[in-house]
Amino acid sequence: MRIFESFHRPARLAALGILALSATFGHAATRPAPQDDFMPYVQLAPFVINGQKLTISIHARTKKDRRYAEVFAEEVVKVVTEAVTKETGKGLVIIGKKGEPHPTLVFQKFLALARDGKLDPAVAARAPELSGMLDHWQDGIGDGKTIRIESDGDGDDLEFEKIVTALPLPLEGLGAKLYQLAWGEGFNDAMVETRLRALHAGDLEGNLLARFDWVFYLPPRGALEDALDDIIADALKKEKMGFFARTAVKGVLLFVKPMIRKAIEGLRQGVMFDTVVRARTPYTREEVATLTSAYLEVLMPDHEHKNQTTGTEHERAVRAIRARVQELAKKTPAPPEVTEPATPEDTK
Repeated sequence: MRIFESFHRPARLAALGILALSATFGHAATRPAPQDDFMPYVQLAPFVINGQKLTISIHARTKKDRRYAEVFAEEVVKVVTEAVTKETGKGLVIIGKKGEPHPTLVFQKFLALARDGKLDPAVAARAPELSGMLDHWQDGIGDGKTIRIESDGDGDDLEFEKIVTALPLPLEGLGAKLYQLAWGEGFNDAMVETRLRALHAGDLEGNLLARFDWVFYLPPRGALEDALDDIIADALKKEKMGFFARTAVKGVLLFVKPMIRKAIEGLRQGVMFDTVVRARTPYTREEVATLTSAYLEVLMPDHEHKNQTTGTEHERAVRAIRARVQELAKKTPAPPEVTEPATPEDTK
């Protein structure tokens, strides 16, 4: 089962094509940032939910970025604590900086070098681990190359590749290590490639981020709006029509923009929900997918209208997830009763 495969029809989000390697990696900062400069940007978030202080930290380089990440993460972890588990663990949310490449570009560079035989064989042998992480992330979104946005039985497809830089993802295992490596090279394309080519197996051991139970990458502020604006601009460029016709098309696109924004934002929250629940509960991936789907269904644009539900979005999400938790509990067989072995005295 895919993580989000049971999306509500109003905004079924199909596949995520991993970005082309030749994208805007080179737009990143050219001045290296030493690895040991990473942790000073990590601060414990002021999350207190139902009287319990959570040990979730935010890595941000400006006050505005930190506040944005706190607002985004707080709502998701509130849903997790109220509907699934209070044990959110020691987590880290990293908000990217404008101009830095999306982590998938770093991962794709590693995989391309491995395929071309340009990495140390022992290092290249780790490629399947990274591919598996990316596959799980990609399969969680879907298996195509578009995003379907629907309303009242009508809808349209968007090229998902144009929105991917606005999507978050968990940083796990080798992925976390490669992100740390790219950070240490200031995300400079040429320097990162040189570093990858020089890696030995021992260089991949140890991970600055391993001290956390889970690590979540959140794209920079404005990444979603920038992507949506680019989609609208591209659509207008492709249309061979007069001024008034183009104005009408632009009006329609701007009208549906809030619906698209809500659908994508729901997906972003769903990815974080999946990350925390998968890391902090004994549920299988399929069971976590079930819970995530319940959450996403509530977050879709016209859920409230079609389902005639009451309460805030947060309250509806908690109710929906708790219902799935109860369903999973009923399907889980009770553990066998443990009996003590008979003693000689018992047989007399």
